Amino acid sequence: MPDLAPLRPGDPARVREYRLTARLGEGGQGTVYLGESPAGVRVAVKLLRADLAQDEEALERFVREVSTTRQVSPFCTAAVLETGVDEHRPYIVSEYIDGPTLDAVVGAEGPRSGSALHRLAIGTVTALVAIHQAGIVHRDFKPSNVLLASDGPRVIDFGIAKALDRTSTLTATAIGTPAYMTPEQLAGENAGSAADMFAWGCTMVFAATGQPPFGTDSLPAIFNRIMNMEPDLSAIADPALRELVGHCLAKDAGRRPTASEALMRLLGHAGPGAQGTPPPTSPRGMLAEGLAAAQQTGPEGYPYASGPQGPVPYQTGPGGFAQQSAPGGYPPHQTGPGGFPYQSGPQGPGPNQTGPGGYPPHQTGPGGFAQQPAPGGYPPHQTGPGGFAQPGPGGFAQQPYGGPTVPSQGGPAYPAAGRAKASGGVRRIWVAIGAGLVVALIAVGVTVVLRGNGTPGPTATPQAGPSGQSSAPPTPAVASVPEADRKIKLPGSSITIHESDKDPIKLSSYSLERDKHLYVRKAGTDEFVKNDKYFQYTLNFAGTHALGTDRVYSTDSYAIVSIVDHESGAESKVKITKAPVYPIYPQWSPDGTKGLVTLYEAAGDKSNPYGYAIIDVATKKAEIVRVKEKDAGTWSYFWRGDGRAVGTWALTGKTQRIRFYDLQGTVLQTLLDVGTPLTVEGDDINPSGTLLMTYCKGGETEICVWSTAADGEPTARIPFDTKRLVGWYDDQHIVAWQAKGSSHEAVIIDLKGQVKRVLATSTDAKEYEQQFMRYTRER
Repeated sequence: MPDLAPLRPGDPARVREYRLTARLGEGGQGTVYLGESPAGVRVAVKLLRADLAQDEEALERFVREVSTTRQVSPFCTAAVLETGVDEHRPYIVSEYIDGPTLDAVVGAEGPRSGSALHRLAIGTVTALVAIHQAGIVHRDFKPSNVLLASDGPRVIDFGIAKALDRTSTLTATAIGTPAYMTPEQLAGENAGSAADMFAWGCTMVFAATGQPPFGTDSLPAIFNRIMNMEPDLSAIADPALRELVGHCLAKDAGRRPTASEALMRLLGHAGPGAQGTPPPTSPRGMLAEGLAAAQQTGPEGYPYASGPQGPVPYQTGPGGFAQQSAPGGYPPHQTGPGGFPYQSGPQGPGPNQTGPGGYPPHQTGPGGFAQQPAPGGYPPHQTGPGGFAQPGPGGFAQQPYGGPTVPSQGGPAYPAAGRAKASGGVRRIWVAIGAGLVVALIAVGVTVVLRGNGTPGPTATPQAGPSGQSSAPPTPAVASVPEADRKIKLPGSSITIHESDKDPIKLSSYSLERDKHLYVRKAGTDEFVKNDKYFQYTLNFAGTHALGTDRVYSTDSYAIVSIVDHESGAESKVKITKAPVYPIYPQWSPDGTKGLVTLYEAAGDKSNPYGYAIIDVATKKAEIVRVKEKDAGTWSYFWRGDGRAVGTWALTGKTQRIRFYDLQGTVLQTLLDVGTPLTVEGDDINPSGTLLMTYCKGGETEICVWSTAADGEPTARIPFDTKRLVGWYDDQHIVAWQAKGSSHEAVIIDLKGQVKRVLATSTDAKEYEQQFMRYTRER
């Protein structure tokens, strides 16, 4: 736990609605306090120095600059909850991370070595990859800005130094910590992303030796060594890591590897000569693989608790590190404890939204299903005209597709539920104060010697968007949509799928008659077989395991979710809730270590939103979360991209928002002005985790694509009339259903609404209304 100090005289008691309880640290930029939200959640509140706020315009500019850090993908970082100004002082409220700094751990326990040092290197450089992908430069990377949390290292305080520098009325000094500054900074040049790699190399030397590579004595001596002397790296025993650190400490910024190149080398995907070549995986996949490798435990006794890793050790590649991730930007496919894989994107492949016309699929029809009551005497769900559930206020189903798919005891069940869901996301950071110095070079009278012929080497700089602010993280390069090379007629249906081996997504299961019949694709084949065990079957990203909602209760009346070996069919059963509460629509967390199901409670002739359950795959236990907010849960819950929170649509009349909860049920964030809910059968967040889809406000003939980072204008408006989507095909294409005479076809379209190819056809209109297709993103 970080050292806590009592509040001092003159410290504020509150910052806005956050009550301050202790001091976490103080540095050149300001003070960080331990705070408490109105809901009782601990947060970190960073309050910048009052003398930095010289005018209102500078304050606004600083807050705007800092807010761009929300674009950072949530890998080895933590979440910013709020930024603003209170009593003329800028503040940043962030998720509280309970863990010491690298500086403190090395001071107390000594240097790191072996696999512990290697995992530290992977975790911290993964964070830099995420930061740089967002077009942000840390500018103050050092051991005190690395927290050793229970789930691995977290890099903090990124973007603040750059924001102070760009809002020049706030400070006129060069910002940095002397022992971790770069030759280009000392030479008065811009510090780009290459400067972060130099500071990262210095930090790795500190972790391995307990001392920064250029000493800690007088400033002139430190700066002279940084400019003109080579560091001693002999304490780093691993030759590959030692060589990488040496390359990062090159005096010429243009000779240093990028963070992505460094991560690929640490993961064994590239050698020292790979500089300048593109990584063999997507940006988000690279981050997920780095996170997974950083969280492993090993014989060296990595100084962090294991954190969420899933059930068995990760599959490894060269050097004992995790294998390459999947294309499309999703997490890698190494397994966790128990052999369970690290699975797909933020939501998993299950269906997501309500059915066409606002009617919830998976509802019983007259004479359609067994009528025996569920355990406890609860009756089957009654239906409205045409066998559909009666819609609730605003035209939305009272429960997703009418309510949960209800298991039965000792006999067939009556499917009654479908899925109502859409998703959002947030880019997360955690801000803590370091003990670093603010250095004014002129004040200490240091003369620096320019390297080489005096010509500055090139440095990487963040890309800027139209407004001049950092642009959103780049998405993976997208190839043209391949032509289909085969057609597969699906058994028991009128559906034909059109596939190519080059497709990034592949149909893994489908259901008919509102989950009355389930068909699952046999592992490694084009054959689909009927499955009578489960209502829904969500295959993981690796294609090795699935989460299935059982059709039959346990003998003690518990609803069951099974963890299924996809090839052998072997299953581990997890008890979720007793009747009348039912789980529906299982989804894997982004790292594949947990499952998520939405819960509904049968009450007479309907089912009411209840909450959600988090399944720990390692322990095969579920934690039940009862959600108190009455406007939440009509649409099912989905994972946020970092796996630390879940979201759902919150609907009150015409007010439609996306709300995020932590895994214990505390409200973390609400996204406003992101359109209206849209039925999506698969992934409604894109493979890179930066975009989501809704209807644009005012109708159902235009699809809006939004950034998951924050509220704002849509990044694209797709003119396309559709009642539901299959989901994202890749970062630049989606799959939408459209009517074609009396038939329907799922077509791949670009973000301008241009049709590129047919993915599936359904020739039976009635069957189409009651079918659901579950696609899984391929490796």
